[in-house]
Amino acid sequence: MVSRSTSGLSSAKSADGRRQRTQVTRGNIVSACIALQNEGSARPSAQQIAERAGVSIRTLFLHFPEKGQLTQAVLDELTPPESIEPPPAKSVLHGAVEVRVAQFIDMRAQALERMTPHRRASNAMIETSPLLQKHRLRVRKAFRDVVGQWFATELEQVSAEARQKWLVALATLVDWEMWQSLRTYPNRSIPEAKDCLTLLVKAALRQMEAERS
Repeated sequence: MVSRSTSGLSSAKSADGRRQRTQVTRGNIVSACIALQNEGSARPSAQQIAERAGVSIRTLFLHFPEKGQLTQAVLDELTPPESIEPPPAKSVLHGAVEVRVAQFIDMRAQALERMTPHRRASNAMIETSPLLQKHRLRVRKAFRDVVGQWFATELEQVSAEARQKWLVALATLVDWEMWQSLRTYPNRSIPEAKDCLTLLVKAALRQMEAERS
């Protein structure tokens, strides 16, 4: 005879297993939708999504009975809590600008490569999604603050009005759109794109210094 405690433990484990399988299946469906959008299908069909996720149409609609629910799940995946690159360590703040530029570009290139699949998908939806638009503005504002910390030494030597202009310019230079332009058409390797980005940032900093003097 199975005790009540053993039976309850077995039921709890079974329920946990079902929840985990449900989360995995939902995640696969959302990832499939994003992958199709990245490949150029702005509005993939339910059949396309189900085939990419490896599930049946019935399973897809079981998890997302209404079209708007899947769209919202995709938006939630594309707008996670902001994971902006960290500010520089204190030991770096007053170091040579060449060192800061090199470290900043290394860090930024890794982040840009990681965000590429989601950025492509979000770009396909952003014109009709106020949620994505607000999220993009929040991320860009937070990232400008980080850029301001990396290059505080240079920015603090210009006027407040010029500082804001240069902060926007520097952040724009290292935004995903610039990275995508450098990486594609023609295709460039990550090191080649980083070299181009480094030249652009250094040129901007030299121009900032020239305006100051």
